Amino acid sequence: MESLETDILSMFLKEGGFAALFVWMLYSTMKTNKEREANYQAVIEKNQDVIETQAQAFSTLAQDVNEIKQIIVQENK
Repeated sequence: MESLETDILSMFLKEGGFAALFVWMLYSTMKTNKEREANYQAVIEKNQDVIETQAQAFSTLAQDVNEIKQIIVQENK
């Protein structure tokens, strides 16, 4: 009976270390992924702001080009 208990305890000690290591690695990986995702979201938001600013600038530029075209067309008549 003692041999069986010793075997079970020995198996638990062997596998327990791997289980603890697995849980630690899983937690560490999930924490790192969460931080990485937060960084990605910040970059995406920053890029969206830049895109909006450029879109507004291009809209203004398009209006200016149209006004210039109208002036040129009127001068050529």
